[in-house]
Amino acid sequence: MGDFDNGKYVGGALPASLRAHGIEPGDVTDVVFTHLHFDHIGWATDRGEVVFPNATYRAHRADWEHFVTGPSADPHAVDKLTPLGSRLYLFDTDFTVAPGLDALHVPGHTPGSTTYVVSSGGRRALLLGDVVHSVVQLSERDWQVIWDVDPAAASAVRNRLADEAADTDDLLVASHFPGMRFGRVVTLDGSRRFVSVE
Repeated sequence: MGDFDNGKYVGGALPASLRAHGIEPGDVTDVVFTHLHFDHIGWATDRGEVVFPNATYRAHRADWEHFVTGPSADPHAVDKLTPLGSRLYLFDTDFTVAPGLDALHVPGHTPGSTTYVVSSGGRRALLLGDVVHSVVQLSERDWQVIWDVDPAAASAVRNRLADEAADTDDLLVASHFPGMRFGRVVTLDGSRRFVSVE
């Protein structure tokens, strides 16, 4: 969310957290957006200045057109993202960001929602963004959140990803899972469940 506190939502401290690990903003080469809701774009810019000046910022074109240039553009997204200018890379197909990191278009929560799949040595981790908002949605197939732009498409893609991951070694994490914990989808008594891993 960036440097943000409106009494209801409070942003994090991403640049400070990166610095604590020896990473300066200028060291970051790529930023990938799962979607362009306000709570996922906050550190793109800070008071009009690009936070990661050497990075390429990647977003799905459908989200850009929905939130930034479309008829129902979100003024917050316009303000936060327009300063990216030539640093912005819009994509409209699934693609490999870098070896071991693939972007998968999963529309529903937003038109350009993207899951990032990290793979290495035959194992995968799916960074779901808000495709799944709550672990309950992995058990309750029809459970919705009010923020899905297209609830039917969101439900379909969420269930497809959960079914594909069920009873495999695939790890999943979503932006709003408690503690952003990774876990697996397992089938217990005929129902899908999320089991976090330590």
